[in-house]
Amino acid sequence: MNKTPLKTVLVGLGAGPERILLPGLTRNSEIDLVAACDLNAQTRAQVAKHWRIPRTYGDAREMLTAENPDLVVIGTPPKTHYKLSLLALEHGAHVFCEKPFMVSLTEADAALALARQRRKFVGVNSQYYQMPIYQRLQTAVDQNEAGRLYQIDAWQHMYLLPNEEGGWKTDLMPRRVLLEFGTHAIDLICRFFGGYPEAVSARIARARQDIDADVCINVRLDFPGDRVANIVFNRMSHAPTRYFEMRLNCEKAALRASLGGLARFDLGWNSETRRPKVRWSLTRGGEARFERDGESRLLVRQPDAAFGAAGARHLAAFARAIQQGDQPDAYMESGRKILQTLLACYESAESRGALIAL
Repeated sequence: MNKTPLKTVLVGLGAGPERILLPGLTRNSEIDLVAACDLNAQTRAQVAKHWRIPRTYGDAREMLTAENPDLVVIGTPPKTHYKLSLLALEHGAHVFCEKPFMVSLTEADAALALARQRRKFVGVNSQYYQMPIYQRLQTAVDQNEAGRLYQIDAWQHMYLLPNEEGGWKTDLMPRRVLLEFGTHAIDLICRFFGGYPEAVSARIARARQDIDADVCINVRLDFPGDRVANIVFNRMSHAPTRYFEMRLNCEKAALRASLGGLARFDLGWNSETRRPKVRWSLTRGGEARFERDGESRLLVRQPDAAFGAAGARHLAAFARAIQQGDQPDAYMESGRKILQTLLACYESAESRGALIAL
């Protein structure tokens, strides 16, 4: 039996919502996007025409009062998430919010309390797990293809200074890189380990004296069962750009995921097999690999970065769970735990790497 699509409105029509949210809002049978809101009249007109949004508003409260939606999707800067989430919940709607979820645990807890009171769900758009490369790694972990997972490395290398990126993200400084991008990394790591960290430690390298931001941050996450994850985000790196890399070290083999454009040709010697080895990779999106005994085998190749497609699947799953009366995968409790972990990393860094229990 088909469920009635959720009457949905979108708050925020900037570049991020266009790239990540609107593909899912306009192409999912679970969603009926009836209206959108943005402060900029020109943006409202252009985006509404392109995506065929029936109605637009310049004020969120006016839109919620007029439309009475089932679901409010928030695609505005993080500092607005708290007030907009409360506004949506007060109007009787579920909430699907862009990351980072909130900027403090006080805000998160207040929103969580109101959601429980109103019997509504609040989800966070941590959609990377819906990309084919990470789904393939999750299958390998779940089916024990490489043995028990005991350690994860995740890293990003690029040269992108905060003031060069611009936009609302500069408002997060000095807590910038980890808080904005780290949601994805920690969400993936927690999914692969099947739980949340019990302690964290972190250090921020002072890459340049005139930059007061986490452009180079090292994080260690301690998980139950003596398992550990390491994250390194370096946006002052002069090495070849690596948008996001992960290696899952298991008892029998390693699993590797590369997100972002990749062009690689390696010719070398395998000391394990005493034979030459050749490896090549060419993709705009990414790939997942199985590594053992010096050999690397392709598991799946992703033709494009799939941010919008992954967001669409994530949003559809959230809406479908609401329709069926189930707890969505993107439920707010998870968003709070991820936020708690991120904020604890900054607390540790400010204490010069002190171990912070969660």
